Amino acid sequence: MLTKAEAAVRLGIHESTLVHWAERGIVTRHAYNAHAYLYEMPNPNLPAKHCSRWDRLVDRAAALKIAKTSKPSDQIERGAV
Repeated sequence: MLTKAEAAVRLGIHESTLVHWAERGIVTRHAYNAHAYLYEMPNPNLPAKHCSRWDRLVDRAAALKIAKTSKPSDQIERGAV
């Protein structure tokens, strides 16, 4: 678990960008001390900052939710070759 400043430095983004990502579910945060948060670093694929004009944060967050909920065997069950 990292503080906001530590997580932002590790991801190479501004602290406010980290807060936006956490609000959208791209990065997980946990409340502590009544007014502060600790952030988890997503190990397998670290998020990267994108051009928000063409790749909106809302769209990326929705794709991330779909990827987390779908399982690899979905394609086999549907009969896709």
